[in-house]
Amino acid sequence: MICAVHAVIGAAIGKAANHPGKAFAGGVASHLIGDLTPHKDLSAKVELPLLAVTVFLIFLKYGIKSPEFWGAVGGFSPDFENAAWMFGLTKKEDCRFPTHMQNGKFHAPSVSTAVPQVILVAACLYYLLRPTNKRD
Repeated sequence: MICAVHAVIGAAIGKAANHPGKAFAGGVASHLIGDLTPHKDLSAKVELPLLAVTVFLIFLKYGIKSPEFWGAVGGFSPDFENAAWMFGLTKKEDCRFPTHMQNGKFHAPSVSTAVPQVILVAACLYYLLRPTNKRD
C-alpha cells in the first residue's frame, strides 16, 4: 500500500485513540490491515516525496505531540524495513512484519488501480477534517 495512505489511516486512528502511544500502536496495527487490502504500490521515487508531504501536512495541522501525528508515524513505520530492503541495506528474508515477509502469504494481491486507496484516504480525511462537537 502507498505509504502516504498508511499515514493518513494512522492519523485517523490517532484522532480516535486520543493518546499518542495508543495512536502509534493503532497506526502500526492499521498497517497490517492496509496491506491486506488489494492495492497498487508505487515506486520509491513517487512514494518518498508523497509520504514526506503527507507527514509534513499532518505535522502542520496537528503538531508533533498530537495523536494524529503519532498515529501517522505508526502507520508508515513498518515500511522502514521495506525501504531498507529496497535500498539494499537488508535482504528480503530479513523482513519481520507479517505482510512484508518473503513468502508474501499475508500480503494482498496487487491491483492496477489506486481506487481502493483513494476511497480509504477520502474516508479518513472526512473523519479527520470534519467538525467535532466538543462537550464542556
